[in-house]
Amino acid sequence: MVRDLSWVAPDGRVVASSDARLHEVSFADRAELRRLLAGDAVAVGDLVRNPADGAPVVAVATAVRDGAGRLSGALLAAVDPERLAARVLPAREGEGSVGIVDRAGRLVARVPAIPLAWDDRLVAGAQDLVRAALAGAEATGPMRSEGGGPARLAAAVPVPELAWAVRATQPRAAMLAPMRRELAIGLLGAGLVALVALGASWAVGAHTSRALRRLERHAAALGRGEAPEPLTGPDEVVRLGAAYAQMARHLDAVRRRFEAAFAEAPVGVLILDPAELRARWANPAYLAFLDAPFRSEGVQGLRLEEFLPRAQEAGLVALLREVAAGDVAHEEQEYRYDGFARGPTWWRWSVRAVESGGGRRDLVVMVSEVTEQVRGREQVEADRRRLEAVLRVLPVGVLIADAGGQVVQANDAARRIWGSRAPLRPGALYREQRARRADSGAPLAAGDWALQRALRSGEAVGGELVEIDRFDGTQAVVLNGAAPIRDGEGRVVGAVTTLLDVTELRRAVRNRDEVLQVVSHDLRTPLSAVTLGAAALTRLPDGPEAAAQARRAAARLAAAGRRMNRLIDDLLDLETLEEGRLSMRPEPCDPADLLGEAADQLREAARAKGLDLCLSAAPGLPPVACDRDRVLQVLGNVASNAVKATEEGAVCLAAEAQADGAVIFRVRDTGPGIADADLPHVFDRFQRGSAARWRGSGLGLAIARGLVEAHGGRIWAESAPGAGTTVSFTLPPAAAPDEAAHAATA
Repeated sequence: MVRDLSWVAPDGRVVASSDARLHEVSFADRAELRRLLAGDAVAVGDLVRNPADGAPVVAVATAVRDGAGRLSGALLAAVDPERLAARVLPAREGEGSVGIVDRAGRLVARVPAIPLAWDDRLVAGAQDLVRAALAGAEATGPMRSEGGGPARLAAAVPVPELAWAVRATQPRAAMLAPMRRELAIGLLGAGLVALVALGASWAVGAHTSRALRRLERHAAALGRGEAPEPLTGPDEVVRLGAAYAQMARHLDAVRRRFEAAFAEAPVGVLILDPAELRARWANPAYLAFLDAPFRSEGVQGLRLEEFLPRAQEAGLVALLREVAAGDVAHEEQEYRYDGFARGPTWWRWSVRAVESGGGRRDLVVMVSEVTEQVRGREQVEADRRRLEAVLRVLPVGVLIADAGGQVVQANDAARRIWGSRAPLRPGALYREQRARRADSGAPLAAGDWALQRALRSGEAVGGELVEIDRFDGTQAVVLNGAAPIRDGEGRVVGAVTTLLDVTELRRAVRNRDEVLQVVSHDLRTPLSAVTLGAAALTRLPDGPEAAAQARRAAARLAAAGRRMNRLIDDLLDLETLEEGRLSMRPEPCDPADLLGEAADQLREAARAKGLDLCLSAAPGLPPVACDRDRVLQVLGNVASNAVKATEEGAVCLAAEAQADGAVIFRVRDTGPGIADADLPHVFDRFQRGSAARWRGSGLGLAIARGLVEAHGGRIWAESAPGAGTTVSFTLPPAAAPDEAAHAATA
């Protein structure tokens, strides 16, 4: 049945085909391809000529789409119309024929098949009933056969799914022959009776007339559904009466079957008199749709307004009269009606006028109540809005994925956690994000995400610490868990995963642990000195040497107290800097004076280690805007570290101007330098060099960085193992007097 099979690209070009002659042929103008582009899954085209050999074919196109629903291409099958007709059309009866006509009015196929030229297939122009069927109406009447031949009687009906039509025909002579034979026999019999029995007509006329009248009464009783009296008279009349009775019984059986089917149908059916809109019949499904007492008592003979309250106000009466007056049906998928005592209801309903025989018309109303579906949809929409509101205010990132792991919904917290450019749009694959296990640093494979495991196992996955690579280039640590989503039958249809950003919490815990470690270690030494000094004072003997020993012990106690106080001050300063609560009093300061005062504070410590202390300030340095005490604290922290790290050589303090007017301060030592692995972390809190010969609190350089940045400057370190270390920082210049005055009055 399929002549050839082709793969067609979305632009209509044949990419591959079982018929090599079709390769690279364009089908872009085909209607079936346009319907696929519009969203149809399958499209059937009209009869066309095959580009390869000109033979008539019917094209059946099937869409192939990607995961996003976009058309990737189409599978196009060229079907032989004659073989198609042999499959779908019934066998002919007698001299009849059956044919299929496409949208363009062209005869696709015919049973029995006859050879037809391409132009002879266009039948709609010459056959009115085919045009009517293509327009959607059933039609009957005479027509001319294709290729000539005797007149035929035909019927045509539409095929709405394809917008095609099916036409059936019989020769007029074949259909009228039985009637002609009966007429000829009747005329012949009449002639013979006239010639042979003219004299006897008075004897049988009355008898025949009475028999025909009895037959008429017999047929009338059958039509009313009543049992007629036994029929007597001539054999022909009796046989005709028996045929009437058999036909009546058959029709009654058909009627009962239809009534039983409608009575059991789940769809409500109401038949109305179109003139007065009175109910002629209603099935139980329709009665169940009404209020009491009509559910049990029925509605037969009642006007519409009697069993449908407010039908007039709702416009139903006018609508039904409009349908009764014309031939156009009315249909609504979701109609709201407020007339029932139980409140608003929603219907899917239709009404059409039908001929019921004997010139009588009925209005047939079919109703299905869809109130539960409408309210269920509204409930789902309300639940969706509530869920979105909850997701918006949750501080936890929430993502919902389908069974394939594609993101269906994500809240703003999830986007913030993953970074401002996070592609958490519907359809994104959540397993594509990169991460590591926070405890071991091992990479997290695509299938190891909590969401993927929940989808795979159907079980909830508890919170796990994961370090993620955010889409803005930074890292974060999250507590990640997931749980499957199941449908009513228990099948896993998706999963929900949560992300709690614990980056700051882990940093706070780490800082707390470091503070406890530093405090417990660095306070132990001065506290030991205080304890030992106090014990020594209690053991001092009386005498002239006691005073000197007491002074030395007091000096050690004072030094220990200063050390503890300095550690506490450093911790408080660091907390103040990190919280942005540091208050400063900036003023113009001479860089050379700052270097000199810092050197004076450092001189004794340098002399004690035998180190040279050198100063270098370029002449004419501009004043800098700074809090003098805070900058001296920076210089003191950096320079004291340099003295502690240097065993021999020198520590130099220098200052010079930059092109932008800022001043750069440098502290250079000749110590052992800093290892490459430690250099990026020298300004981190509680950071101590791995090769340092002395152990400090690890707060000095962290405080120095915070103070410099609070002044609007920057600080950095340059070092190499064995080549010493240089720590540099910049401070902005002070405003000129006129600029300062203008700023003060602005």
